[in-house]
Amino acid sequence: MAAAYSQYSADFSLQNFPCREKSVMLDACRSFEPADSTLHSEVAMLRAARTARAVHTVHAARSVSSVRSVRPARLARRLVLSLAALTLGVAATAGSAHAAVPAPVQGADFSACPALSELPEGADPGDWRCEAMTAVGHLTLGRIDQSLDKGMAITFAEGTVNGEFRQVFGAMMAAPVRVRGTWLEITPRYAGYFDFQSNDQRRGELNLKFGISGPAVPSGCSIGTDEDPVRLVLKETAASTVVSQDPLVVAFGVADNRFTAPRTSGCGRLGPVLDSVLRMPSPAGANSLELDARVGLRGYGEAGTAASSPSGLISGISR
Repeated sequence: MAAAYSQYSADFSLQNFPCREKSVMLDACRSFEPADSTLHSEVAMLRAARTARAVHTVHAARSVSSVRSVRPARLARRLVLSLAALTLGVAATAGSAHAAVPAPVQGADFSACPALSELPEGADPGDWRCEAMTAVGHLTLGRIDQSLDKGMAITFAEGTVNGEFRQVFGAMMAAPVRVRGTWLEITPRYAGYFDFQSNDQRRGELNLKFGISGPAVPSGCSIGTDEDPVRLVLKETAASTVVSQDPLVVAFGVADNRFTAPRTSGCGRLGPVLDSVLRMPSPAGANSLELDARVGLRGYGEAGTAASSPSGLISGISR
């Protein structure tokens, strides 16, 4: 701006006008005829007008630059505020993070059960059942400390083929969960592997990834992928109890507080920022998932088969 003013000032410099016989414009000339007051006024007005045009030109250029940059600036500002809110929000709400978890959903939706055609070759429908699980709970993942109060649902089929235990995954559905104090949301998603045949060491295993969405966050951004998932080994925290005979529904509790979480993936240039704010990757001992679950069971064969009986299920689903 200083250069622009200097240029225009040079245009008005008295040194740039040669002294002429009847000139009344140049204060710098040592000899000139008496000045006419009207002409002096016109010259002053000309100077003011040209100076005003110079200032207007500079301001206009700055205005164009501001208009061009306002949208990226707004996006960047929103992102910074969101990430700052994440840091402050987690700290501010740490004391109330483990609020009471609502009761699990009562009903069981079998609409996403694997079809008979999806069962392994040689499977006898009478030896197979579909299990529809709903669960709510609490997730601690790096810096995220959030109730999963909207719940998630998983369906799968299990049975035997020639005496060998087999499982077929159906579907997983979960609503996005707002990360407290931010514009970010996370969505638990199936990451390609499960094993719900329980034993004395664990109730089951499940691979998850957590989709991240929010302002300026690209599609596909997540914590974990199918290739590098969050691997859960779920251990029993509450023994199985039958809460309904018709339809058969069993309730139990599971948790894992030893899993690790990888750094974010598919987040573009925002990845390192999210990793820093969310504290990813996150080591074992810094994460936990607690679930209160209910599982509805329905046999693929005729009513009254073993798949519809609670016998053997109280000590653990999928033993």
